Amino acid sequence: MTPKIYLDYAATTPIDEEVLKEMLPYLKDKFGNASSIHFFGQVTRTAIETARDTISRILKAKQSEIYFTSGGTEAINLAIFGAASAIRKETGKNHIITSSAEHHATLDSCERLQEEGFEVTFLKTSYDGNIHPSQVQDSIKSNTALVSLMHVNNEVGSVTDIESISSLAKEKKVLFHVDAVQSFAKYEIDLSKTQIDLLSASSHKIFGPKGAGCLFIRQGTPIEPIIYGGSQERKRRGGTENTPAIVGLAKAAELFHERRKDNFEHVSKIKNRCIEILKSWDTDILINSPSTNCSPYILNFSMNQEKYSLNSDSLIMNLDLKGIAVSSGSACTSGVMEPSHVLKAMNLPKERAERALRFSFGRGTTYEEIETALTILKEILQSSTRK
Repeated sequence: MTPKIYLDYAATTPIDEEVLKEMLPYLKDKFGNASSIHFFGQVTRTAIETARDTISRILKAKQSEIYFTSGGTEAINLAIFGAASAIRKETGKNHIITSSAEHHATLDSCERLQEEGFEVTFLKTSYDGNIHPSQVQDSIKSNTALVSLMHVNNEVGSVTDIESISSLAKEKKVLFHVDAVQSFAKYEIDLSKTQIDLLSASSHKIFGPKGAGCLFIRQGTPIEPIIYGGSQERKRRGGTENTPAIVGLAKAAELFHERRKDNFEHVSKIKNRCIEILKSWDTDILINSPSTNCSPYILNFSMNQEKYSLNSDSLIMNLDLKGIAVSSGSACTSGVMEPSHVLKAMNLPKERAERALRFSFGRGTTYEEIETALTILKEILQSSTRK
């Protein structure tokens, strides 16, 4: 029987049974609209505010600073469009700093703002995928309004020094937004001790439901809504709240945060074993993820283009036929026949980028799964060895 091995946890995760159990009442009997003043509405309003309290405790923020969205993409859009527009109106500042290795939720938003007259600086990463505080410092100008960077890169796992950058931004009186979609609940983030102004997060990366996310907006941060049509979320995000998904997000975050140390230790061992096996293949494999300041949840590597002819898409399809689910990068860009923009930002050769795979791990990943997946990958590669 063909094994079914899932190694794409950075794309999405299965919903936790405890999370599903927590959500079910709000999909059935507790169905009221949270804006209604009657009993049915107040039951769901209480659930939403309890969820808000849970998220605020995890992030060590004020409850009033947490806003629920439909996911990480909407949270990022609200942070970037909302803050940039508000600041330009208040101060005239119209310069944004981000990086070329961001998720497309950030890149596409910034490119759209360019069309609306904003100036955007796209920082280049170092060879290991990192953005260094000095790069941000050198790019800040008198008209800089916002810096937007991801905490953990979703394709290679590089970890940005958000603490240092947040202090720098505060000193320069520039807003700082962190895309924490790949780090929320996995890393300890204490917003009471950092100068981060905006932080976006998602549910389905931590065994919660799809269609749920949140944005931290520090009190006093200027921001305009991007969705109109209601006074929900204190007039910053119109639309009837998705109570089941919000409840699921909070439960998933609570569970993952409680287990984060055990999870971190487990995936670290899994990733190390994976690297150990890959390196035993001598020069056949090139590791793209940085060796330090890297998330243990993500490993990106390439096949040596001088030895193997198969590209990423062919490798993924061949692995899928054998029951192994992996990716070549962000699921949001699947089907796009171009090398990863992240690997391009790292200045890797096109041929190397075209042969990249991303393995991403979860708490359920086993040594046996890793060994089986790599055995199958090696068999596929041997059949594509250049003569």
